[in-house]
Amino acid sequence: MPRALILTETSIAPEPLRLGLLAAGYSVIDEITEPQRLLKRASAIEPDIIVIGTATPSQELFEALRALYENAPCPVAVYSSDASEASIEAASACGVQLWETEDYSGERLPAQLTAARARFKLVRGLRDALSEAEGKLEERKLVDRAKGILMQSRRMSENEAYSALRKLAMEKKLRMGAIAEQIINTAHLLA
Repeated sequence: MPRALILTETSIAPEPLRLGLLAAGYSVIDEITEPQRLLKRASAIEPDIIVIGTATPSQELFEALRALYENAPCPVAVYSSDASEASIEAASACGVQLWETEDYSGERLPAQLTAARARFKLVRGLRDALSEAEGKLEERKLVDRAKGILMQSRRMSENEAYSALRKLAMEKKLRMGAIAEQIINTAHLLA
């Protein structure tokens, strides 16, 4: 059973939201009313989704969502009567997967929450892939710099420098990027 954390802000009553979640097959593991507690509670209880009810989102809510997105990302669904483009864009920039201006009770809730969780999983996979690609690019840059150092200092061809890096990495059981970084640091030390 998926676990939900509820945050209600302003004049939103938590009871209908809790009942809707229970009817949708969710376990409500906590309910809070202060946005500044969101990151701490979400980090402590690790919900499967955070469901927020707010008439008009406060600046504190957006700040809390931004902190959550940067430090402990998880799926977030917001139900609000605020249909302004500015609020929806701000929420999207803070990692919110669902912004719904309709009532959160009824038959649509399970599908909406499933879609929010699926969208979170997809975006997280894309972010992880991007991070991995950026890491590989950085490692490739280090390898190229180390090859240049070897080519200049040892009068090697590019292929010979690459082979030397690869051989050393295999002997030391380290990634080529780590070996390249050591060569670069040593060159700086000796320069």
